[in-house]
Amino acid sequence: MDFGSIEQLVAELMEKEDRKDVEFRHIIAVTEVGDIGKYITHDPKLNPNARPHGTKEDEILAYGHAFVQLAALAGLRGVRLSNAWEKGLQNWADRDWKKAAKQMPEKKTLKGIPASPGYASDIAEVVTSISEIKRAGSILVVRYATPEFASVLKNYSACISDHGGKTCHLANIAREANIPCVVGTGNATELIKTGMAVSLDGDKGEVYLE
Repeated sequence: MDFGSIEQLVAELMEKEDRKDVEFRHIIAVTEVGDIGKYITHDPKLNPNARPHGTKEDEILAYGHAFVQLAALAGLRGVRLSNAWEKGLQNWADRDWKKAAKQMPEKKTLKGIPASPGYASDIAEVVTSISEIKRAGSILVVRYATPEFASVLKNYSACISDHGGKTCHLANIAREANIPCVVGTGNATELIKTGMAVSLDGDKGEVYLE
């Protein structure tokens, strides 16, 4: 069964539900995902002293419940399953949580991953967390970004990160803000200091140290 067929069937089933609000469906989805944990914590091989929790068929059904309730929640939020699946797999493939290798740049050029197109040249501000931001420069340099960086990135002309891939938080925020971005440089926060003049090419994925 393809994603389109699943979405259609889930939508038809949702029409028969009394509660169609997002908040309730979120509770159901989280509850179903939580139930899966019981089969893990009560697994006789992982925890020999725990009493059994259902059969293998029950566990399969628990995963099924979780999947369909998440699909229902996605539908209520206007999220296409195929799009979510593709982005999730791509983010996993990029392995944003893996540290990029540190570089000893030749000719003062750092290689990274092109995340948002464009060219920028300005003064850098290097921070390790959003609480350190003081607007001391116009190109933000971070180890990695969390979703709350969306509120501050609009104040910068470009951004650079040590870690991350094309679908990481910083890349997504930069594309929405329409500013150049290079991620996955490995150690830009170590090689660049606040107040240093830097340039970056968001199309090539390169950072130039002045």
